[in-house]
Amino acid sequence: MSFILRRISTTKTGKQIIRDQALPGDTITLGREGSNVIHIADLAVNPHHATITSADGRHVRVQASEGLGFDINGRAADTADIDSAAGAELRFGGHRLTIAREGENIILLVERIDELSQSSKDVDEAKAFSLAGVMPGKRLGAWTFAILMLFAFLIGPIWAWQSYRNVDERPEGYHADQAWLSGPLSSAHASLKNDCQSCHVEPFVAVTDKACVGCHTGEHKAMSTAHANAPAAMLLAARHPPGVGEKVLAGFAKAFNKPQGRCVECHTEHEGAGPMAATPQKFCADCHDGMSARLIDAGFKPTVADAADFGTVHPEFRPMVRPAPGAKPVRALPGQGALTDFDGLKFPHDLHLQASGGVARMAASFRGRYDFGNKLKCQNCHRVESDGVRVKPVEMERDCAMCHSLAFETVGGVTRTLRHGEPDQVVADLAAYYRSTPPSRPLQLGGMQRRRPGNYAEGQVYNIYFQEVAVRPGRAEDAVRAVFSKGGACYDCHTIYAPQAGTGWRVQAVDQTSRFLMKGWFDHDAHRETDCADCHTAATGSKAATDLLIPGLRQCRDCHVGEGGARLVKVETATASPCAMCHEYHSDGGKPWLPARQRKVNVSAITNKPLRTIYGVSMVTGPSGRGLYDVTWRAPRLHGAKRGG
Repeated sequence: MSFILRRISTTKTGKQIIRDQALPGDTITLGREGSNVIHIADLAVNPHHATITSADGRHVRVQASEGLGFDINGRAADTADIDSAAGAELRFGGHRLTIAREGENIILLVERIDELSQSSKDVDEAKAFSLAGVMPGKRLGAWTFAILMLFAFLIGPIWAWQSYRNVDERPEGYHADQAWLSGPLSSAHASLKNDCQSCHVEPFVAVTDKACVGCHTGEHKAMSTAHANAPAAMLLAARHPPGVGEKVLAGFAKAFNKPQGRCVECHTEHEGAGPMAATPQKFCADCHDGMSARLIDAGFKPTVADAADFGTVHPEFRPMVRPAPGAKPVRALPGQGALTDFDGLKFPHDLHLQASGGVARMAASFRGRYDFGNKLKCQNCHRVESDGVRVKPVEMERDCAMCHSLAFETVGGVTRTLRHGEPDQVVADLAAYYRSTPPSRPLQLGGMQRRRPGNYAEGQVYNIYFQEVAVRPGRAEDAVRAVFSKGGACYDCHTIYAPQAGTGWRVQAVDQTSRFLMKGWFDHDAHRETDCADCHTAATGSKAATDLLIPGLRQCRDCHVGEGGARLVKVETATASPCAMCHEYHSDGGKPWLPARQRKVNVSAITNKPLRTIYGVSMVTGPSGRGLYDVTWRAPRLHGAKRGG
């Protein structure tokens, strides 16, 4: 026994088409959902309406599955037992199901008999349950939406810009051209939020360099020396060949008069409140990645090594060093190994940083008077500047004198010291001291006590004392020689030159380098939570002041990775480090970009009146044929409290 599904459809000419389909199993499901064996696309039929079963191959049971029942031979029912030999007619919505028997098979004939149930021939479910019939057509809706967008985002903003074109500062409130804003201004330009025309001078013209240098009068000229002095052909040769996508973008930029090399390519605005976003690493890597090979191919000599990402492709640092005593500072050459820097001092770091020994005991004895611990630390002698960036030069009086005393006499409770840094004055002070002061008078010669004859004999107190008085002025030369010789106050820390014909004692000048890395920026304040020895790893083992203790690239990579997190070594706490973190394009002496967690909101000082030379600034980048960049600059009007210096 098997079920046979028979469907009868009628063509437009009235011809009937009969299709039979054998149904597997002895349980048949019927409903509106497509997963049913008998699918009836009729809204009056439930998704799972009924189940048809036959246990003996003759008798059929029809059982309604969900709330709605069915009609059988003109009466409503939820369950029906039918003898297939006798047959029966059932109605589900607008469809009729006839059960009959042919031989060993049970025939299930499905026919659509009326239009009362909105079956799929008239309308599908999406249309029946939508508002398409009562809403305007798609064409009318599309035109209406286009006109609204045109008014909201083109006509309205243009009208608002034109209305306030000659107004120094707009009133508070919403203005239609705010729809064009991609985000709030940075803290540096927050005071210009109601003065759009200070930067956007002409409608539909990109922000020009003239608008920038109108306020930032110095930065335009303070370009890095490497870029400012390089020939234009060399700068062009350094850039990497543009790809297909870049050529397409460059074509669009040229079509809309947006020349390359403008200020806003690096200093992007409307990226959010707070400090301006850092210049992306790609801005630098476009030229410096593989630049050497391109320059050589173009006939130029490379002056800097390739750099693309701090974590993976970056040259070794080249600090400023003095290769010989008295020499001028020069940048160290790559591949020299351990570097030496002759600053004129003798100083063993290892001796002063020992956890035990005489230096440590002396430091511990000063704990009540100075900020010392059980031993000396780097910061006891090396003090950071007030801005937290660089380290102050070491000063004898401030950083060394508490241990290395230059005292030579006490007068009335006041201690006299030798003049540090003035060798001739030291000689003069010692000569005056020995010439004007007698030796200490022995106790035996004190008071008015009567003396025996013969006490003045050689070897007695009288003889010794008065002989010392006689030769006292000559002792000055011995004292001077002792000060400048081995074991003396000056010799242990300085290089001494003995007197020669026509000269006196000389001390080699001390030249402490204030900034070793001239091409990069290091901020000690940003690393205040880090121990000095974590970066200056060679300090505890250094025996000579000529050892250069500046950290190398490897020490920095222990924490710093590339902008995207690229690295060559395992880093526990990684700090993403784009080029702008350490390098600056404008040589203004200020700090480069800082990570977000270290940024401080600073208001940029800008003038409200441009210099006369601003009106003569010519466009330095891009074509000038269209003349769109020859615009009149207007000074932004600021409140008195917002005006900078």
